[in-house]
Amino acid sequence: MMASSKQYQSNAQRQAAYRARHLASKPPRDWELALLARNLHYMLAEAIEAGTTDLPADVVGLHAGETLRRLLHYLDPHPDPVRYEGRTKPGSS
Repeated sequence: MMASSKQYQSNAQRQAAYRARHLASKPPRDWELALLARNLHYMLAEAIEAGTTDLPADVVGLHAGETLRRLLHYLDPHPDPVRYEGRTKPGSS
């Protein structure tokens, strides 16, 4: 059997390449989603305050979870009245 040429210089490079190839097959972890939600919440708040976005100010909630709910409601092209019961669509007031 002939030895193949070494493709990676270290185990770390080999592992990084494996992870990159298999990234799409794994769903994001809860902590990753929470981190992304918090970052989005703060970025939206800063963008609205700076006037660099067309999103209405009431898209940003008191916390990241509420901001995500409001953003989904705002972006939903066919809002389900049951899903958003008791909520006013952001930007419509």
